[in-house]
Amino acid sequence: MADIYKVIISLYADVYKNIGADGKPKGKNNTILMGSFVKLLPEDNNNWQKILAFGKEGWIDKTSLGFSPALKCFYVDVGQGDGALLEVGNDENGLKIIIDGGPNDNLSNYLSKWQYKYYFDKNIKVHLDYIFISHFDKDHYQGLIDIINDDHYTIGTIYHNGIAKFNNKKTNFPKQEYNTELGKKSKHNGEYYLETTFNTLAEFNTLKEKGGMLDLQEKFLNAVNTATSQGRLGDFVRLDHTNGIISSKSINNKDFKIEILGPVTSKIDNKVVYKYFDDEAHTINGHSIVLKITYGNRSFLYGGDLNIPAEDHLLEHYNTSNPFEVDVAKSCHHGASEFTTAFMAKVNPYATVISSGDNESYSHPRADAIGCAGKYTKSKRPLVFSTELARSYSEGSTRVKYGMINMRCDGDNIIMAQMKEAVSSGSVWDLYEQSFFNE
Repeated sequence: MADIYKVIISLYADVYKNIGADGKPKGKNNTILMGSFVKLLPEDNNNWQKILAFGKEGWIDKTSLGFSPALKCFYVDVGQGDGALLEVGNDENGLKIIIDGGPNDNLSNYLSKWQYKYYFDKNIKVHLDYIFISHFDKDHYQGLIDIINDDHYTIGTIYHNGIAKFNNKKTNFPKQEYNTELGKKSKHNGEYYLETTFNTLAEFNTLKEKGGMLDLQEKFLNAVNTATSQGRLGDFVRLDHTNGIISSKSINNKDFKIEILGPVTSKIDNKVVYKYFDDEAHTINGHSIVLKITYGNRSFLYGGDLNIPAEDHLLEHYNTSNPFEVDVAKSCHHGASEFTTAFMAKVNPYATVISSGDNESYSHPRADAIGCAGKYTKSKRPLVFSTELARSYSEGSTRVKYGMINMRCDGDNIIMAQMKEAVSSGSVWDLYEQSFFNE
């Protein structure tokens, strides 16, 4: 008989060691979050079903079991960088989405050795519908190279912001053609704009052929070319605010959509250009892809490495409208001080997730970023999560326990959790339930 799996459809479900003679559960030994799959075992007892999940057997309330997963977001601890995996719905009518990949193999290892280990062990292909690269800084895309090169994966579309990075010392271009490490900057009506952009894979390859592209960027491009030639990658597309909604469908009878709020670009002589901010770093960071994801009545923001001039630029463009308000926000730029309080007030979430590492020269997350994340919120008890603060070490060992932050949403209700440093009360989770997401 084939194994039968179901999914947790309640916010979370407690698992118990056994069922007493009185029909009541005894000895809690686990807690499982909404959206997690469990294997059904042959035994049941009235309202209780025996299951296997995460290596443990136990009894679970049958009413917490169903077939349709809700929205799940795993804010993976990639150190000093960003990396998130989103899943919504099942394989037949759902989506798997990656937003940034971090600077190392943490995300790749999480996928292959944990999240998709079942698929890898059985040599089943994993289809990633979308990969979003907010911008081409190492701490956001280097970790994607191994994933794109791995033939266990097929990929629908890789989305990017269209700005490449170059090493001026390697280029042979005249200074007037490539006058910054991002390409050509020119002045128009008193404002500076970045002109060197690419939309398609062919245009990306043309930039490479001209020479001077960063070695890491070339390595990434080679991976994209290989995946394309092997038929594992469908498309490679630049995004900006003009794309609007790029995905809209019904999943589990809830509306799901992905909206592109940034970067906000301009057109000069019918060519797409980017406003040049203070320097190269502010420009590529500030023109990060800004995603607003909506599922049912709940919404989530991913803003890459937005900074002060970029947020001012976005607020000026959207003027009195406010598409930025969400329920959960990924903090921009790893909890740096590069933010405006006006933008944070617009976002106004219940919860904020900060992804950062142990690079002491950055001192992320900064005290003012944490404080303002708590101040500019619609909640009376705001939640601020940090992958770095959640990270710990196993007792008596130097093995890192990475600080992934978990979010689950059924379209109306949200639960967020992080692992405890030590198990207590039969649960590994520090849970924050729906009451934190009500005004």
